[in-house]
Amino acid sequence: MGKTSTVSSWLCCPCRCLFCGLLSCIFSVVACVLVVVGLVAIALYLLFRPHLVHATADTADLSGFTLTPRTWILRYNLSVALSLRNPNTRIAIHYHSVAAEAYYQGQRFSHVDLPDVDQDTGETTVVPVAFSGEFPLEGGVAAAGFRKEAIEQARFSVDLKITAKMKLKVWAFRVSGPNPRIDCPLTIQRRNASSPPGTAPPEFHSTECRVWF
Repeated sequence: MGKTSTVSSWLCCPCRCLFCGLLSCIFSVVACVLVVVGLVAIALYLLFRPHLVHATADTADLSGFTLTPRTWILRYNLSVALSLRNPNTRIAIHYHSVAAEAYYQGQRFSHVDLPDVDQDTGETTVVPVAFSGEFPLEGGVAAAGFRKEAIEQARFSVDLKITAKMKLKVWAFRVSGPNPRIDCPLTIQRRNASSPPGTAPPEFHSTECRVWF
């Protein structure tokens, strides 16, 4: 009994040593790779100091925003000048697949595709966004919200949302970056329908937008 156990242990011992040695080798390689990747990431961060882009809605003009009774068809004509600023001093940015959406009372009433944008380091780019058309609002709550805002000095709450894909240019290299999402909650006063052509739009206060990835 004792001899059989001793022989079995002796036969299994080389397999155990080989298995343990293989695992130890794998763990060592993985640990080294993680350490190297971490050090490279820290070095790149300290070298380039990446910062989030800044977005601001500088101007907005709501020249048309009406709702037909009973059918609740929203007719709109909205333009926004959006400023994008690249605060990075060593990273240029290329935006592509850029799209803008406008929301009212939680409902997306318009969508437009925008041209690509190239930004050098420290550069600010003004992106014009324009929406025009009509959209059927769903539900009486949205229509009630419109009537309420129309009574209150015709100031309407519109959400502008921008999505894009990003490429980062570092020296001569271009690498894919995170996909930014920009959210601009705007309060815009509608133009007076009786205003003569060429009249300046109502005052709009520049609005800081939220940017995340």
